[in-house]
Amino acid sequence: MKKYDITQPVKLKKGVYELNSESNFNYQLNRVINWDGGRLEDVVPIAPKIKVSADWKRELIALGDRAMSEERTENAIAYYRMSEFFMYDGDPDKKKYYLKATELFYQYYADYFEGEKPVIEKLEVPFENVKLPVMHTVPTGKSKGVILIHGGNDSYFEEFLFTILYLREKGFEVFMFEDPGQGGVMRLQGMHFTHEWEKPVKAVLDYFKLDDVTIIVISLGGYLAPRAAAFDKRIKRVVA
Repeated sequence: MKKYDITQPVKLKKGVYELNSESNFNYQLNRVINWDGGRLEDVVPIAPKIKVSADWKRELIALGDRAMSEERTENAIAYYRMSEFFMYDGDPDKKKYYLKATELFYQYYADYFEGEKPVIEKLEVPFENVKLPVMHTVPTGKSKGVILIHGGNDSYFEEFLFTILYLREKGFEVFMFEDPGQGGVMRLQGMHFTHEWEKPVKAVLDYFKLDDVTIIVISLGGYLAPRAAAFDKRIKRVVA
């Protein structure tokens, strides 16, 4: 497999497209393109075919298979990852395609994570009976400060790879992590969502002995992080 060239500039996509008449499907199809690495030209032809969850699963897996056959790993990761989004609990393909996408991700972007001094460290924080996965990166020069990042109720932290790389370029040390209900914490370790968000965030702050931090959050994180900040004075700034 050809790896991603980490010497190229970090680019963040933009734009919102009308792809499907059902608002949730439309939003998630935009997510496939703008956050996950999909291509607009792949998604446009299949978008109208999606009427129910089974259609979503079938079409996204087919896109992933086609992308892999054409050696477009970045696109395949996006389609396999999001194919499981509308799969019901108990569907054996849900875990299968989560693992498939995640394994491809760490193979394709391996040069960010490997070596004696990797650009991004993968770490774990003990929390209750699970381990919260963390990506940690530091700027090349003097740090402007520490940023925590997490997503919402249904996110995967791999989606935000280029966000943390962008912040690193701008001079910030970044800790990005998954919490209960998110990514592998739910899919592999079985810990579901909690509204008591101050607890997992405290575990991260305690483990890395952090203070005077900014927390930047996506989606439902816009509700969760302000609650965590209200309980923990080490969080000085919230971008929700």
